Formats: sequence, structure tokens, C-alpha cells
Amino acid sequence: MSINTKRPSATFAVVAWMLVNAAFMALELTVFNDAADLNNSILLILWVTSIIGLISMRKVGAAITLFTLIYAFSFNAFNVIYYPEVIVLNGSSAIINAVTIVYMFIIIFQNKFK
Repeated sequence: MSINTKRPSATFAVVAWMLVNAAFMALELTVFNDAADLNNSILLILWVTSIIGLISMRKVGAAITLFTLIYAFSFNAFNVIYYPEVIVLNGSSAIINAVTIVYMFIIIFQNKFK
């Protein structure tokens, strides 16, 4: 049984998506002055941790990334339901997160992490 530690090319797209989300959360906390929403702070910490974890290609990094994506998906779904004025932003983010969650499950089950 051999473990393939080479990073799949789609993993770099996931890292790019996580960087976009981390930047957006940083903007939410600073420029958009939404620091009162604790979810923004939690998501910023989770996105940064996930980026490091996914780049390391360790099982724990994949688990943290998967948790972060599911948490972000839930946050986006909540915003779609309760704040219809941001439905396009949160709806598209929820769809991308859902696709990324499926991808993460696939590469985890393919034993791509050491």
C-alpha cells in the first residue's frame, strides 16, 4: 500500500478559494466594520488554519479544511435564508463550498494524505 503525497492540481484551486475567503473575512472585520459578528472572526481563523493544513497534505489538515468548508457552507446557507439582500454572494459561495466539500471527501477517501 503506497500513499501518494503529490498534491492534486485541484488542491491548488481549493487553496486559492480559501485565500479568497480569508481575505474577505479580513475585510469584513476591518473595512466593512462587522467585527461584532463572531462568525467572521471564527471563519478567518479557520480559513488561515485550513490553508496551512491543506498545504501540508496531512490528514489532520484535510480534516480541518473539511470542517471549515462545512462551517462556511452552513454560515452561507444561514445568510441566504435570513438575509435575501446578499443571496447572490452567499448563494454562490455556498455552491462553491458544497462542491469543494465533495472534492475533499473524494481525495480523502483516495488516501492522498499522509
